[in-house]
Amino acid sequence: MKFITGWLTCRPGTRDEFLSVMRIPAEQTRREEGCVFFEYHLHSDDPDVVILIEGFRNEAAHEAHRHTPHMAVMQTELRRLVGRIRLCYAVAGEEFDFIANPPGPWTP
Repeated sequence: MKFITGWLTCRPGTRDEFLSVMRIPAEQTRREEGCVFFEYHLHSDDPDVVILIEGFRNEAAHEAHRHTPHMAVMQTELRRLVGRIRLCYAVAGEEFDFIANPPGPWTP
């Protein structure tokens, strides 16, 4: 199983818009065959931070998710509404990998 936790710092004043525009792509992700869970939570201390918690059955399921049309929508909205992303990847039975502001398509 692959787990991803993300701390998404929304640009000031955009958190509610972020949650609204991500609702449909998140629902589509939850319907993916390999998705175990996909959730957004509000940070307890910082109103601009949204915490993303994802679980996929395996690496192949996560890789398939990364190439879906709704993931492209998510990436576009992340670039527009999020100023900073910190991600932590973990695979059951392996060491975790932490990336702050990862390069590539997740960079806003």
